[in-house]
Amino acid sequence: MTVRRRVGDVIKKVVLHKEIVKVKGNYKVILIKKEDFYKVLKVVKLRILNKEYEALMPPLDDMQKNTIDVNGLAILLTQFMSAVITVSGNSNSTTPAQMVLTTQSGTVTLTYTGGVNVNAKGVSVYLQLFEDNGSFVWQYYYVGYDTTNSSYTTSEIELYASASIAIFYTLPPPGAFYTGLVRIAYANTSFTKDPNSYLFIVWLIQFQNIPPYAVLFIPTFQNNAGVRTSTFPSSNINGSGYTVYFSNNNCNFTCGGNCPAGGLTGFIVYVQGSSVIMEFPVIVGLGGGGSTVEMLICSTVAYVYANVQNNPVAFTISTHFNTTLSPPVSGGTFYLALATITLIFQTS
Repeated sequence: MTVRRRVGDVIKKVVLHKEIVKVKGNYKVILIKKEDFYKVLKVVKLRILNKEYEALMPPLDDMQKNTIDVNGLAILLTQFMSAVITVSGNSNSTTPAQMVLTTQSGTVTLTYTGGVNVNAKGVSVYLQLFEDNGSFVWQYYYVGYDTTNSSYTTSEIELYASASIAIFYTLPPPGAFYTGLVRIAYANTSFTKDPNSYLFIVWLIQFQNIPPYAVLFIPTFQNNAGVRTSTFPSSNINGSGYTVYFSNNNCNFTCGGNCPAGGLTGFIVYVQGSSVIMEFPVIVGLGGGGSTVEMLICSTVAYVYANVQNNPVAFTISTHFNTTLSPPVSGGTFYLALATITLIFQTS
């Protein structure tokens, strides 16, 4: 006898609630007299979760909006998540950050130095991470400076950034993978620097409204604190982990339980208007029929300090999130679950 089933009886296709992560960028240009150098720079306390550290920055009031380069952001997100999931990528170090200023006679480039110096050009990158009403906020402060005797007038400024991911199978650990240096923001602005002035450009890039189960997808731009996302586990250390469980009503439906489970093995990234969309499909056989499906996401994301060999783990963010998935058709019995985790990086 031949048993015929509708496609809906075999495959359950669902889309997890789409999460909207807001990506914002603001900048400020500051021109000062040379003798005011120590009056303008102030020690500011930033925090990475419950730990504070000090950063030397100009005042941050009256910042202006910039334009986020969605195509550049899409490239960086693709390279970052590919390295995290596949534990492979570019192991040659990349310049952490640059600011490129278009002037009347060409371009002026400020390249990462990790500090502010007199008679020099450079960029520092300060990370701040905190919780806000159950969600996370990632802030990257880029402080560019030109304290030389140069003179020019600008028409546009651009911000280039790169991300890094920690790996642990190198000797000594931790090693790292790097994304390329990609333009992520720009602004049309005109100002004139003369030989008697110092220039500072403060650029703030923020990722807001990040649910705990989605922090893995936020790139760790290279920063002064050296915080990096750890890749998925290797054979000798527990790194980041991300498992999606589906209940078949005949299993222990908990993190680490024996329910049918899958992980992140691939994704797609595309640009839609002013947003970058990432989709992570998860396909799992249920091992038994059911008319409804519950899904449980168990996530542990490890962050480490660069160049710290003994106990390099900086902090971890662990969470679980569960939801009941509505069936696409009623009255069917489902044996295979196809779910898609979708993040929309909405720029403004």
